[in-house]
Amino acid sequence: MFEEIFAMVEHCAETFRDGVRDAFGASIIADVLEPIRKEIGLLCSFHEEFQKQSSNIKQVLEEVRSFHLR
Repeated sequence: MFEEIFAMVEHCAETFRDGVRDAFGASIIADVLEPIRKEIGLLCSFHEEFQKQSSNIKQVLEEVRSFHLR
């Protein structure tokens, strides 16, 4: 989910970075693009951890339900 967005941001940032020739462009990279990239990276990590925890919870619920049905 966020991986696609992260890849798109990486591509756009790299394309922009390749054309930067002055301090203003460099400041856009440092002050805008890098923070966005970092936030999306954190969202990717959060989403991955959420998916793992969700899977663990589903597994525990299935185990509890199987005990209840015995």
